[in-house]
Amino acid sequence: MLLHVWGTDFHRSTGEFRSRLYIAEPERKAVIESLLAMGFRDLAYVATCNRVEFYTTAHDVYADTRPLWIALLKKLGLADDAFYRGYHLEGKSALRHLLRVASSLESFAVGEPQILGQIKDALASTRAWGLPIGRDLDRAFALAFETAKKVRTLSGIGAKPVSVATLGMRRFEAFEAQWPATHVVVVGRSPISVHVLDWFAKHRPATPVTWLNRDVAKIARLPQSQRVKLGALADFVAAPTEFSHVFTATASRDPIFTGVFFESLPKRPRILFDFAQPPDIEQSAIVGASSKLVRMEDLLDEAKRNAADRARAVAAAEAILEASLREFFRAQKEAPILREFSSIEGELEAQAARALATFDPAGADPAARRAWLEKVLRKHLHDAREHLRRVLRTTTEPGHGVGECRSR
Repeated sequence: MLLHVWGTDFHRSTGEFRSRLYIAEPERKAVIESLLAMGFRDLAYVATCNRVEFYTTAHDVYADTRPLWIALLKKLGLADDAFYRGYHLEGKSALRHLLRVASSLESFAVGEPQILGQIKDALASTRAWGLPIGRDLDRAFALAFETAKKVRTLSGIGAKPVSVATLGMRRFEAFEAQWPATHVVVVGRSPISVHVLDWFAKHRPATPVTWLNRDVAKIARLPQSQRVKLGALADFVAAPTEFSHVFTATASRDPIFTGVFFESLPKRPRILFDFAQPPDIEQSAIVGASSKLVRMEDLLDEAKRNAADRARAVAAAEAILEASLREFFRAQKEAPILREFSSIEGELEAQAARALATFDPAGADPAARRAWLEKVLRKHLHDAREHLRRVLRTTTEPGHGVGECRSR
């Protein structure tokens, strides 16, 4: 498997760092073409609010793609050390990671269904632009889509949400008939706030949304900023515009929306979702039965109840994923050329040891011996890197002679 991936996510980097890796849709085709010209065989770009990943296929099983990834990051305006703020995986590890991402096992909200659609869109865009998609890359994504569908169908991983953001949006839907959304305000740039923005873009695209932050420049660089109106939080608090709903999730130590703020508002029904800890909204400031406050604490109990069911679903999803990988690689080994290799593997190792005996093992430099044998194997054999590494190791280790050669 020649699949390689470099990426970063909410575990390893900040939203600001990931925003520097974001390629705006109008420029995406041209930018990826320029990256392909650097030496990539193919390139699939996956970008969400919580992760950015680049998938490619290497030229051969020995290829070191790290220099290419560092060059790619430089091309996007980042320093060399940006490489270490992400993860670089290859072969089976890269394929397992792709399956985990597509199955939402690596998502901020495990079990959320959006990530699969985003990955499908990324591959569809690559095809539509006429950009290259290697056989290994195509097979890897096909396996990811198939596995993710099995996980969703058989494990029940998305049946009961455990994230307060998802539970909050379900509360919003429950209240919507009584409190329709005429103008939504989202506060902060946390993953929860971004989740709310993405939810409205997908499910209520006609609803006017304003996104507020202390530093507007920090949210202006994020992809969600292209779909909503931006504003400074301080200006809104000082002179609020009319709104029907507020979703807030900041890291403020003190309440942002106090009695002074609410006293300045016209008296009308509003729904306030406070996902922050400590709270962003001063609860005592909510006056009148026409307004309703949904707090983080209101959602945590339900989230905890769902968490036990989710843990069982995740275990089932992990088993489905590993079974999918085993079946995939078993099919590879059952291909005719690999069946033939399996039948001669032991003899190949013995022949390699005998060939080394003619290479003056007593006087030759160990590095030269290894390089010579690697050249022979690469010329005459095409197979998984794990097999080649084992043969190289067992036939070049100190003291290994013809009589000691054995298939392990």
